[in-house]
Amino acid sequence: MQHRLIAKNTFYQVFARISTSFIGFLITLIIASKFGVLGYGDFTKITSYVALFYLVIDFGLNAFFLQYENAKFKNLFYLRILMSIGIFVLLNSIAFLLPYDANAGSGFSEGERFGIFIFSFGVFSQSIILSASAVFQKNLNYFLYMLGTIFGSIVNLVVVFIFAFLNFSILYILLGFVFSSFISAFFLFIFTKEKITPFTLDKKFSIDILKNSWPLGLMLIFNLIYFRIDMILLSIFKTTGDVGVYGLSYKFFDFLIALPLFLSNAVYPFLIKAKSDGHLLNELIGKYFLIFLLASFIVMVPFWFISPLFTFIKEGFSASVLPFRILLLSLPFFFTTSFLQWVLISLGRQKYLMYVYLGTTILNIVFNIIFIPQFSYIACAIITLVTEVVVFAFLIGALLKPRILSERKVESSV
Repeated sequence: MQHRLIAKNTFYQVFARISTSFIGFLITLIIASKFGVLGYGDFTKITSYVALFYLVIDFGLNAFFLQYENAKFKNLFYLRILMSIGIFVLLNSIAFLLPYDANAGSGFSEGERFGIFIFSFGVFSQSIILSASAVFQKNLNYFLYMLGTIFGSIVNLVVVFIFAFLNFSILYILLGFVFSSFISAFFLFIFTKEKITPFTLDKKFSIDILKNSWPLGLMLIFNLIYFRIDMILLSIFKTTGDVGVYGLSYKFFDFLIALPLFLSNAVYPFLIKAKSDGHLLNELIGKYFLIFLLASFIVMVPFWFISPLFTFIKEGFSASVLPFRILLLSLPFFFTTSFLQWVLISLGRQKYLMYVYLGTTILNIVFNIIFIPQFSYIACAIITLVTEVVVFAFLIGALLKPRILSERKVESSV
């Protein structure tokens, strides 16, 4: 029964991801072919910058919400909405300070900053989507989540196609993304069948869950920064064309590394239940570690050979093949660390994860600042591989310690 539930809910998430990613692939083709390397570079700069703030909205709240027996959805919902307001103000304030060099064609122009403002409204829809997903995860039912996300993606495809056909600017494309994300958020909220009236904010719940989740929240933020900061630094140091080339390879890679997250989401509730039984927990860890590792090679090999098809999108994107293949080499590490993260979280090791990702974030930033000016997006791809190997070494090292794997009871942080 356990394996069937994990398999079923993983299927729903993976099918949703495959469907939305196929639609996203079509959208990428439309944008890349319509606006070229430079236009796609503008699009990548804007979306990558705003995406840095998405995990601040997440902040690991769902992982701890699942551990509360009688927690109310509306408390999580309103807490995230309030966080979104602060994040919206913060990201737009920082955007005004981003550098721009018109002569070199690097940095963020006024038009790109306005695009950031438009796309930043997506933090509100993202907060609703994240809160709704906690309900689906708690109930071990991702079917409705699948329907809501796929429908929103279809709306996005239709809107982007219409705007591109009418020769609208990239700003309208961004507006289409925001609109479709609110469509997804609306349907996912309806599907939860949860009530959010009357408006109340449980201060005790908010303080308690933030107190427990801050190490995990910071870990996720550090994780995203070290994974996304190369795009921001590439935007600052190199031309928009370089950003467009790396952005396309990164777009496809981003889809691939999301796959293990869905399996992790399905396994996590069972890790929580098994954490008091050392033998059962060890069995789950060993079995699913091998599954994640095998899955990474199944995904990596075919994409390695089909990557030259980037050339058919537009001639300028032929340069995306090499960085994409370098990124593919890191898949086994991304797949396994995705699982190992949640194992350590279930064991209450959030602070350890926070320190690991803080260290690798600093390492990633330093390496990118040193090597991007000379080696551009090739440096970005190689540094991504190296830093993920470092993360893997620390996580596997923590789990191989006898005091962790033999631990039969872990003190709950809730």
